[in-house]
Amino acid sequence: MHFSSRNRMRLGFSIAYSVLFIAVIVSWINRAVPPPQIQGVLLIESRELADFELINHLGDEFSNKDLLGEWHLVSYGFTACPDVCPTTLTQLTRMKEEMDSGSKPKILFYSVDHRRDTAAQLANYLPFFDADIIGLTHLDDPDNTHLAFENSLGIASSLDLMFKPDGSLDQQGYRVNHGIALLVLNPQGRLQAILKPRETSPGIYGFDPKELSRDYLAIRAFNG
Repeated sequence: MHFSSRNRMRLGFSIAYSVLFIAVIVSWINRAVPPPQIQGVLLIESRELADFELINHLGDEFSNKDLLGEWHLVSYGFTACPDVCPTTLTQLTRMKEEMDSGSKPKILFYSVDHRRDTAAQLANYLPFFDADIIGLTHLDDPDNTHLAFENSLGIASSLDLMFKPDGSLDQQGYRVNHGIALLVLNPQGRLQAILKPRETSPGIYGFDPKELSRDYLAIRAFNG
């Protein structure tokens, strides 16, 4: 069959428009896909974190740039926590065991008790759960650069300070209260989702490793 130059041109335009039309339809379908149902909140538009400066469990500086290029799950608490924190870290470790190596997130544990949770303390504590967990804390800093990290992620905690008879702060005897949630950070270092625990028994909250794995992978897939 012989095609004239005009027919070939028409055929070319027809193919080009068909490809463009298919691309538009696919793009529309992708946008129309509803977000996955997770145990928590998925942010359709991820949230940027304010500039922060922390130190990791090796004593090295840790800032926004260290979040780039990888998915992260952030847990927070303190090493003297008797129940919620070790349970959550155990559940995160089991979650990773459910997943293929190529899809595992990096786990960050941020301490809300920097007075007792030094880099050395975190380095001693975290390998009991997973040697790959990155511990985060901060030094006393008049600029309070750690607050940018806490406020950007909605990390809630409070200290019940206790004082010695001479009026000085008891550095070991105070109590720490904190919320429980897991923060999902995308490879652009932005907050993508907040995973919430379930009430496993009256007043007791925790995460299911299989559900964590499923929700995390669904968030990744939705984000593309």
